[in-house]
Amino acid sequence: MKTINEQINPNFIIQAKKLARLTKIVHSALPVECHDHVSVGGIHDRNLMLITDSPVWTTRLRQLSPHILQYIHDTSDLPASKSIHHVQISTRYHNANAEKLQAEFKQNRHKPQLSEKSALMLSQSADSMNHSALQKALLKLASHAKASADK
Repeated sequence: MKTINEQINPNFIIQAKKLARLTKIVHSALPVECHDHVSVGGIHDRNLMLITDSPVWTTRLRQLSPHILQYIHDTSDLPASKSIHHVQISTRYHNANAEKLQAEFKQNRHKPQLSEKSALMLSQSADSMNHSALQKALLKLASHAKASADK
């Protein structure tokens, strides 16, 4: 039985090493905060393909693409890097990342609260109402505001 290394096509290993080196070069051209959000997808038709995990990073990289291209031409010793004429950027969403972002959003979401003074005004308004359904709704709202302010 062949080992895993014997089963892998050597061309794939060569290509993976080139992409890893190019990723290091690209990361060197970028601010540190970008590193976890961008990876090199490959080089195709003289285009360097970068992949980001959100539209925000895609926009940021588009702004930085002239700098990235110049940095690669100036510093890379890879033969393919000299023939790159354009940086192409696309967004690929990752489910784990999306779930993390959604959890952070829920955690940091502003929970509206009424002050005690506002709750008192709602109660007083309810007391002066002749419409029982509206009075009930205002009192319920005022009671929630007081309970959420205590938490």
